[in-house]
Amino acid sequence: MRICQRGPLGTRLNNFIAGRPDTIKNAIPDVFKANTNASPNDVAAHVGADGLTRVERPEFRGPVSYGSLKLATRYLLSPLAGFTTLPFRRIVRNIGGVGLATTDLVNCRALLSQNERTMQMIQTHSEDQPFAVQIFGSDPEFVTAAAQFLEERGGVATIDINMGCPVNRIAGAGSGAGMMCNAGGTISLVQKVVESVKLPVSVKMRLGWDDDNLTAPFFAKEFEQVGVCAIAIHGRTREQGFSGAVSRPGIRKVVEAVENIPVVGNGDVRNVADAAVMIRETGCHAVSIGRAALANPWIFRQLEEWERTGSYSPAGTFEERLQLMLRQYQFLAEQHPPERAIILFRKMAHWYLKGMRIRKKLRGDFQFVKTTDQFDAILGKIRQEGPVGGNRTGVLTDCHIPVPSGPVDKW
Repeated sequence: MRICQRGPLGTRLNNFIAGRPDTIKNAIPDVFKANTNASPNDVAAHVGADGLTRVERPEFRGPVSYGSLKLATRYLLSPLAGFTTLPFRRIVRNIGGVGLATTDLVNCRALLSQNERTMQMIQTHSEDQPFAVQIFGSDPEFVTAAAQFLEERGGVATIDINMGCPVNRIAGAGSGAGMMCNAGGTISLVQKVVESVKLPVSVKMRLGWDDDNLTAPFFAKEFEQVGVCAIAIHGRTREQGFSGAVSRPGIRKVVEAVENIPVVGNGDVRNVADAAVMIRETGCHAVSIGRAALANPWIFRQLEEWERTGSYSPAGTFEERLQLMLRQYQFLAEQHPPERAIILFRKMAHWYLKGMRIRKKLRGDFQFVKTTDQFDAILGKIRQEGPVGGNRTGVLTDCHIPVPSGPVDKW
């Protein structure tokens, strides 16, 4: 397994930055190590008599562009393995408020071999625009060829290079977050991709490999110089995985490291109030949201409404969530035979049903559904029982979407 060595930045990075000590010292401020989940600037949400929730607005930066691509909003759907499929992207697009949606991360080698599952991952639709594909790999030849393949295929608005995935099989092979351990090679790879295509190229990364290798500001500055159109930054290190707190001051250091390109803040944004804190404390241009969208697909519309007016409407009721769930299944059934679509849909249905406050036993039963008859039968039970507490038409309480846990090297 390739990892960054302990010390200032590891041997490979030290070789690359020889003669540039001030640059890298400035890239690793102590502020990264502060526990920043609790903040004096946290904002409260207040529900008015009109049913709208009000959250104080920060100062927003101007419109967000990825190169020549102007985004309709500053709120992005993050890539989530197994979830940010075309059907779900269509769902959040139909609700509204999404500026850019990105695929699950795509293996460059699998893409070039046109692996069936990988080709399904990059499928898009007229409703799914603008559309980004996130790719990962450590070999410049394959990553460059994959970017060119996507450009020639058409339908892709922008390409995102993954430098943030902490999973051992990816990061340990030098891809994902592992790219942060090879500065010279990584900057060269990104530059080759940028120069090989006309599409805008962005990069998503973490703060660094660990607390001794907090290199995100350094990389952001270098990437801007080689032509990257935007940086998305998850405010944790690879060593953290998804544990602990996102460092908003750490994200701010990345914002301060670039001159003209937008920086997208990511991590621990569960609702509008969290987005307000992210924007206010980091100065980021945009916010990327992943797991919160599983619990609340209305979050992007809420954010866009809040930015315009200072308040936002509630998420969907039980009945609206049920209809949304069925619509996503129908989108999936357009791609697969019905019973295959049912099996593929069970993972996503769990979060719909949790958000709908369906009792635990019935949610569990849904995970064993295999046929259309079984699917229809359990939907009948769900309709009949309704949510725990019986609230079919009012606001449902938020549900928690857990993140992976345990030692990151075991993922």
